[in-house]
Amino acid sequence: MTIEHKEFIGTYSPVYDEGFCQHLISEFERHMDMRIGYNRQESEGALKHVKNDYAIIGNARNISFSDFNGEDTVRYFFNGLQTCYQKYSNEYSVIKDAKLYCNSMKIQKTSSGGGYHVWHGEQAGDVGATRGLFYILYLNTLPPEACGETEFLYQQRRVDAVENTMIISPAAFTHAHRGNPVYGDHHKYIVTGWFLYE
Repeated sequence: MTIEHKEFIGTYSPVYDEGFCQHLISEFERHMDMRIGYNRQESEGALKHVKNDYAIIGNARNISFSDFNGEDTVRYFFNGLQTCYQKYSNEYSVIKDAKLYCNSMKIQKTSSGGGYHVWHGEQAGDVGATRGLFYILYLNTLPPEACGETEFLYQQRRVDAVENTMIISPAAFTHAHRGNPVYGDHHKYIVTGWFLYE
């Protein structure tokens, strides 16, 4: 695994065995065909130029993923995420005292022109107040002309969508970010979620 820690953004690749990311994409599409999930317009009333993607909550009770190579898909996913978190917390060890946990797994598909176009932090009022970190796992690689990067405002940094790459970042305003538009005949698939304070 290649590991980079820079400006409190951890990058890890590859995280999972070959084929796992494509397995999650296939499972996403299968559930989407069954009309499981939602888009931002239905769930939030968001304007398409602000937020535009489709999501499935992967650890919800009404979701049943096929196993991956004989292993429970959700358990296998969280084991890989935990490995990355351990490396992150070893680098920034003060976070070990924070007692964070993660049980969220939201799989998103962003189509041409879509994205999360506004700068935002993940830590906000109400339910977002307990978010300490967020993660993104890129399930597929986009060619350079498709863009679709995760862009961090204050770090002046863009992270390309590269299959089987995980990033972990603080959820606070210090790491405001956005999902840039996907261009051309391409789709971006990610898994994302939050590490919460107990």
